[in-house]
Amino acid sequence: MPSDRSAEHSSPAAGRLGLSRWRSRQGWPAVGAVVALLSALLGNILDSPVTGPLIVLALGLVGLATSRAGVRLTRTLGVFSGAVLAFLAFLTADADGLIAPISGFAIGMLPALIGEQLRAERIRARDANELARRVEELRDRDIGRAVAEERLRIARDVHDITGHHLSAISLQASGAGGRTADLEARASFDLIHGLTTEALGQTRRALGVLRQTSEGAALVPSPRLAHVEDLFAPARAAGIDVDLRVEGEPRELSETVEMCAFRVIQESLTNVARHAGARAVRVVVDYGATALRLAVLDDGSGAGPVRAGSGIEGMRERVAIVGGELAVGPQGGGGAGGGGGWAVRATLPLERRR
Repeated sequence: MPSDRSAEHSSPAAGRLGLSRWRSRQGWPAVGAVVALLSALLGNILDSPVTGPLIVLALGLVGLATSRAGVRLTRTLGVFSGAVLAFLAFLTADADGLIAPISGFAIGMLPALIGEQLRAERIRARDANELARRVEELRDRDIGRAVAEERLRIARDVHDITGHHLSAISLQASGAGGRTADLEARASFDLIHGLTTEALGQTRRALGVLRQTSEGAALVPSPRLAHVEDLFAPARAAGIDVDLRVEGEPRELSETVEMCAFRVIQESLTNVARHAGARAVRVVVDYGATALRLAVLDDGSGAGPVRAGSGIEGMRERVAIVGGELAVGPQGGGGAGGGGGWAVRATLPLERRR
């Protein structure tokens, strides 16, 4: 039988708590069983007709009490119940002998044994459930750790490969710019150097991993709209006038929405610098109550076979992830510089659609 752990608590507070629990869960069925057994014994002596029902009630209370009690109370109550029934069997037996008292003692002990078995099974079931819960927690933790480690490994590989080539391009452009006397070529090499340096920084932020240092991998926060003006340098270096207009009250948004908005503006400005032939571009960031609205408007040549496919699908996929909408096309007049031009408009809900 399992050990009685309640006996291990020796402090006064533990004693009072144990006594309270004993009274509420174990004491009253045990007291009731003792009273019913004594009443049945007295009823037998007085030849009362309620002796039989009292014995049945007493045996039920013995089983109930022992199913909640510890080993010590189970043994005591079982022996007492067996002794009372053995004495009753001896008093009511027609012939002398030990068969009737032994049978009575066995019947009296049986509810206590059943109650003890029920209590042990309940404890085993509780322990099994606790073990299963802990195993599941450990399994989920191991799976999560394995996934995180694999993602980190892939991120490091991509960063090392991309970073190596971008760094090489940046160094080559810087060296070539320092060796040439052509001012226009030097400006182009400087632009290439700046773009590759920025691309390397963006790659690091996108992957969330920097080069390994002696302290380990350092994490960089994802780009936010608060840093959107950092995207204007390449376009301005290409001679494009970039104007930012913020409407509504700027506030902190979810990382997913901030990242999506940042990338949409970045890709739109890249397309303007590469394909639009624009002189001016206006970036509008509108903080609405339920949605963030973005607009990148230029005064370039409008739609064309190259413009139409330049990163638009990537932007559309990013916007779709957050449940937003993307509209891309010619402005039809009223561009950033007053002419035609191209427009990229995105609506990003602040709560993702279900």
